[in-house]
Amino acid sequence: MIEVNNLTTHYDNQIMLDSVSCSLKPNQIVSFIGESGAGKTTLLKALAGLILTKEGQIIIDGKSLKSIKPKQRSELIGYVFQDFNLFNNLTALENCIDPLLVRRIPYDQAKVRALDQLKLLGMVDFINKYPSELSGGQQQRVAIARSLCLNPRVLLLDEPTASLDPKNTDILVGILKGLAAEGLAIGLSSQDMEFVRKIFDAVYYIEQGRIKEFCDDIQKLSNTLAINHFIK
Repeated sequence: MIEVNNLTTHYDNQIMLDSVSCSLKPNQIVSFIGESGAGKTTLLKALAGLILTKEGQIIIDGKSLKSIKPKQRSELIGYVFQDFNLFNNLTALENCIDPLLVRRIPYDQAKVRALDQLKLLGMVDFINKYPSELSGGQQQRVAIARSLCLNPRVLLLDEPTASLDPKNTDILVGILKGLAAEGLAIGLSSQDMEFVRKIFDAVYYIEQGRIKEFCDDIQKLSNTLAINHFIK
């Protein structure tokens, strides 16, 4: 579980996040929605420890994120970038094996773990393909598999439907719901409200670095003023 309390971040003397508080819980998919530049990606990167924060706290399983070493942090929290950040010179399988080898896991064990995750995500027929030979949806599944190879407690995804067609979006919905059912806490940023409605557990609406509204009842989602304004 992640608890965020009064988180504030700055970049070039500009406030990017302003006293943000939120939480991510196991078995739950939390969406952070808002216009471009609202602070959604900044918040996800802060949660993953990819950017420094000066004010406020991020607590994961009762420990301050700042007290957790980078290696352990990367194992606790998986992060899937909007552009996936796959290595172009490595196959799908090699992309998933690589972070395990960095952690000195023997190659044979790393290969088995990587294959297991790729099979679960329906990518067994593409393990020897390079990123350039894969569709956007396939690349995304490889990126998710790579994160899952480290057995994280939390999975964060930045604008996960940005490069997906409707069919692959529906595939992603099924994947995320399955992962949440297995106990992962999932957080994602999105401007795609149709997608958010399909995976809805809870929504935070962010505007100019501040959380303006929170909703955890899909029946009330359309009546939530700030979120409803964003939908329109």
